[in-house]
Amino acid sequence: MTYDELVTAVSDYCENTFINTTERPDMDTMIKQAEQRIYNTVQIANLRKNVTGTITPDNKYLSCPDDFLSTYSLSVYTSASPTATGVAGEYTITVSSASNIYKDQTVTGSGIGTGAVVRNVNGTTITLTVINSGTVGGTINFQGEYLYLLNKDVNFIREAYPSPTAYGKPKHYAIFGPQSTNVNELSFIIGPTPDTVYKAELHYYYYPESIVTAGTTWLGDNFDSALLNATLVEAIRYMKGDKDLVDFYNQMYMQSIALLKNLGDGKQRMDAYRDGQVRTQVQ
Repeated sequence: MTYDELVTAVSDYCENTFINTTERPDMDTMIKQAEQRIYNTVQIANLRKNVTGTITPDNKYLSCPDDFLSTYSLSVYTSASPTATGVAGEYTITVSSASNIYKDQTVTGSGIGTGAVVRNVNGTTITLTVINSGTVGGTINFQGEYLYLLNKDVNFIREAYPSPTAYGKPKHYAIFGPQSTNVNELSFIIGPTPDTVYKAELHYYYYPESIVTAGTTWLGDNFDSALLNATLVEAIRYMKGDKDLVDFYNQMYMQSIALLKNLGDGKQRMDAYRDGQVRTQVQ
């Protein structure tokens, strides 16, 4: 269901032509309210987003994305991408800088053997666990293991790591709130204060673009019943409809949202291998 099809359907169901101009976008407002209601009722996988950032040493704060609403997970890992040279058949390579390169990091790049891991770091000479598959050259990527941080509150972070100079590998995080540089956006506080440069990977919940501006959305394409019925609830309320109509549209919305919850809060979080197939008892 596209935006135009949704507008037509709502008008036909309600037998009413709604005002929808730049000065008075009544229909668009109802649709956006319906989307917000759905997105806060069901956590479908399409509401998830993934971004990476950088945590710098001596700075225990990490800015949230502009469209951030809530966290699914936050992880950190060490990473480096220097240029390097090496000879095929040897275990060692020479990097331009060994900064942020540590033992047990995975190594990938041109000429690096499959499954290579750092065995030893000696200055700019790096010893790997497998031989070079070819002549090593260009940018080589080093990446450490993912460490998922535990969510706490700011009080815990402040009490557990009272000194800003208590450096170490991050273990905990909390939503700190807006910083003075941008009072409209949130930030994370990390504990302990990072001891080196880390890459951060954030999975978070956000509102996708509305069908009002996008024209088509995942919700309109895959679960138009929920979107239509949620918009009808807003429309009948706008029209100050009779109680029986309000109750009817609410009932239809609850039925469609139950089907969507079955997908978003059920099927998308399980599989038949681990959870078994859904069975209905037959008499």
